[in-house]
Amino acid sequence: MKFTKKVLAIVMAVLMVSFILPVFASAEADTTLQFGEDGKFQIMMFADSQDDEELEETTTQLMRKALATYKPDLVIYMGDNSVAPGEKQADAIAAIVAPCVEAEVPFTLVFGNHDQEQGVSNDDLLKEYQKYPGCLAVDAIPELYGCGNHNLTILSSDGAKVAFNLWLVDSGTSTEEAGGYDYVREDQIQWYKDTAAELAAANGGEVVPAMSFQHIIVPEVYDALGMMKIPVGIGEWTFDGQAYLPIPNFGSYTGYVFEPPCPSHINGGQMDAWLETGDVMATFYGHDHVNDFTTSYKGIDITTVPTVGCNSYSNDINRGVGLITLDESDLTTYEYEALRMYDFALAEGSKILECEGALSKISYQFNKFIDGFLTKLHELVSGFSLPTFGK
Repeated sequence: MKFTKKVLAIVMAVLMVSFILPVFASAEADTTLQFGEDGKFQIMMFADSQDDEELEETTTQLMRKALATYKPDLVIYMGDNSVAPGEKQADAIAAIVAPCVEAEVPFTLVFGNHDQEQGVSNDDLLKEYQKYPGCLAVDAIPELYGCGNHNLTILSSDGAKVAFNLWLVDSGTSTEEAGGYDYVREDQIQWYKDTAAELAAANGGEVVPAMSFQHIIVPEVYDALGMMKIPVGIGEWTFDGQAYLPIPNFGSYTGYVFEPPCPSHINGGQMDAWLETGDVMATFYGHDHVNDFTTSYKGIDITTVPTVGCNSYSNDINRGVGLITLDESDLTTYEYEALRMYDFALAEGSKILECEGALSKISYQFNKFIDGFLTKLHELVSGFSLPTFGK
């Protein structure tokens, strides 16, 4: 009798998981994301490769070396992935995803403001990505603003429940309405709220902890960085009706703010929705290539991921990839590392130094020294803060 009950319980658990996965995993693929036996799950992020069909060789080798070294469970391409001419987009996408396909690592993506500028729609670009094994990206609800809005759930190590959730959101391009970069729209936010509520209902009423990924950063980053508020009309850095002097308080962040962040001038309410729902602990962005920092707004972390490419503008000091490590024993927190190009170039067995366009070994060693020096300097001055004014 006990044996029969145990078998029935196992069958019911399997049926529940098989029901939840199609509804919430969103990716119509045979790859199930799940915490490992050690309770860990790693996410690697490649931001702004922004290259054509002749992908920079150093970018390819950087991705390959990072994947081989850390063996992540998932890769997320953070937008502005390809800027090849329309007829060459398929070849460019093949080059971009090749490292993941070779390493047999599942991947997903968000689109940036440049992906569709070469005469191929994001809908068609998404179909190209979906041709490759391991692609988990889908357009969950095509009627939503943008393309490729979806979420991916991660099962607990025993497979019994959804333990964590990833939001992948299209933050748009540039619009006349916004007078610059786009923003996440009302229908996307409503989809997020509705899906989060469904996940919570299936989780006994408890919100499923989550992270969110998109290309263009949220306007709240200026308040999070402690940028000085100034009267509107002075300078161009005005977001959500508030103008700022784009100089951060050093104590408000870790990493590098090498340029003022570039969000939309319109705030669509995405951050407010995250705060109201209570599931999102951290958000990640590409877009600002030389930036590489983490700050926090009302308990939600805001991280700009270092650029993986160098075809557009980049910085050799902090070029690299981002790595998130989750531990299911405590999903109220996480670890994040910005992994540097110079470390991968100097590592044993690396092929980066052999690439056309690579720096010399001495140059990478110098970049490592400068990075360490600037990090220590930042630690020293982080106790000194600029005054803030305004509302």
